[in-house]
Amino acid sequence: MQQETNLRNLIIAMVAIAGIMLVWQLVFWGPEQAERDAALAERQAATEAASTETTDPAQLAASSEPAQPVYEDVRIPFAGPAVDGSLLLRGSRIDSLNLRGYYETVEDMENENPDAEVQIFQPQSGSDGYYASIGWTYAEGNSITDAQTPWQLVSGEELTPDSPVTLSYETGGMTITRVVSIDDNFMFTFEDTITNTSALEQSVQQYGVLRQFGVPDDLANFHILHEGLVAATGNELHLTKYKKLQEGETFSRDSANGGWIGLTSKYWLGALIPDQTQPFNVSYRTINRDSGQVLQARADGAVALLGPGESTTSVTRVFGGAKESATLQAYEEDLGISRFEDAIDWGSMFFWLTKPFFFILTMINGVVGNFGYSILILTVLVKAIFFPIQTKAYQSMAKMRELSEPMKRIREEVEDKQEQQRQLAELYQKAGVNPLAGCLPIFVQIPVFYGLYKTLFVTIEMRHEPFPLLPWINDLSAPDPSALGNLFGLLPISHDALASVPLIGEPLLLIGILPIFYGITMWALQSLNPPPADKTQQMIFGLMPIVLTFVFAGFAAGLVIYWCWSNILSIAQQYVIMRRHGQETQVDKLIGKLFSKKGEASE
Repeated sequence: MQQETNLRNLIIAMVAIAGIMLVWQLVFWGPEQAERDAALAERQAATEAASTETTDPAQLAASSEPAQPVYEDVRIPFAGPAVDGSLLLRGSRIDSLNLRGYYETVEDMENENPDAEVQIFQPQSGSDGYYASIGWTYAEGNSITDAQTPWQLVSGEELTPDSPVTLSYETGGMTITRVVSIDDNFMFTFEDTITNTSALEQSVQQYGVLRQFGVPDDLANFHILHEGLVAATGNELHLTKYKKLQEGETFSRDSANGGWIGLTSKYWLGALIPDQTQPFNVSYRTINRDSGQVLQARADGAVALLGPGESTTSVTRVFGGAKESATLQAYEEDLGISRFEDAIDWGSMFFWLTKPFFFILTMINGVVGNFGYSILILTVLVKAIFFPIQTKAYQSMAKMRELSEPMKRIREEVEDKQEQQRQLAELYQKAGVNPLAGCLPIFVQIPVFYGLYKTLFVTIEMRHEPFPLLPWINDLSAPDPSALGNLFGLLPISHDALASVPLIGEPLLLIGILPIFYGITMWALQSLNPPPADKTQQMIFGLMPIVLTFVFAGFAAGLVIYWCWSNILSIAQQYVIMRRHGQETQVDKLIGKLFSKKGEASE
């Protein structure tokens, strides 16, 4: 009796979890996604409008910093294989950075629309903007340079990987020469030489600052994803979500063993990397202004004591780009940046699965050339690893089917529950059957399911990756774009129109082909298992394929492909085992009915 109770509780718990996820999708995730889509459309429209306007540079300076001295804005363009944009001399800011090869939508990527390239840093304008700036202070806290400092261009017209630019700034008692360089990916290097031209001894310190005006409007806002502050000090990783930052949470850590600090969204990162050979401090605070909040991350380097005429050189780097695993790992190894690859949210619990999964997928992709095919091959590898466990479980299920009639007879003839359980246990023992053995593959695959889900969800390599076997799947990291409501593209009805239908729009009309196919494969797999004796359990089992079809409708297409393919392989494995034990399954019955009807029709 206890075994049946445990099984019933497990089934009820699984259905409850699926139901909660479905409700959460309808009430929270769905509306949040709609808000994000609307915000993204508004931002794109504003960007296009801004690009058509011509504004005097002095007016731009006045509008962006009305309370500060106004200088004529001069920009130094930069261009590399991975980025383009410009460096603003006022404050020596990187405040315009676009990613080449990364676009807002699949359609923009297919059309190579330069106006829709993903933008990391944006010029400050009122309550909007995001920039990185490198400066100097005296050790006691007084500024030598700040975000308004009018740096002068000494040499260079355009910043490229082959041509750095040199800037300079002179103030009372200090002269700074700055060489700015960029590599082939997403890293900028600010190498400053500061000279004490005064007659007094001075203590100076280089710093870097990230200033983001308001929370980004393209956040995923998903419960398993970290977006916000991320910092490493030595081997420790520190994470604070945007919600906590908005509430005023602060952060400060010293490190003598390397590290960095940044602000991250799902796929994109802006980060400051101090000199990894020197001690430094990384900190964060939220600045509240009438125009909105300013989210500020800062890195303060080591203090240098300069006598009259003495100089020192200090280096701070700025990263602004995509969280590509190979690129981050290369920076971590080549520049000695502690835990830089962990800017990707591998997860705090199952990183031991997500990282290997990604490594295997990447390795397979290097051979087959598509992550969709790599997912299919990875599924086969996972099934091969679990093959012995699943074989034993399926053999136990086949034996349970053989015992279905004796079990039914015991339940009907024996009224005393304890005696009934004793006889059932004796029956199981004689047949060598464990009634809970069929649940073991479920428990074993839960970490695998989560690990692969996390891998597909957070790694940018899956973003906008198509799946040639299913031509309508153009992004493995996004849900299936087909929809039941327009007959999977046969009717000229947009997704937005379907989603606007009250009650049934989001949960029903937008269900795609893949989730429906998943529900069918789950039903087929369940039909191979012995049916529960309890009517309630039978009803729950019958509803699970339907409930999970709705739940999987919002999952990444790559994950649904994995699960469908896994179900197909499990069906084949379990069907062979059942037939070897002489068991007729629901699939056999269904096939028999179909062929019998065809035979009758031909007669």
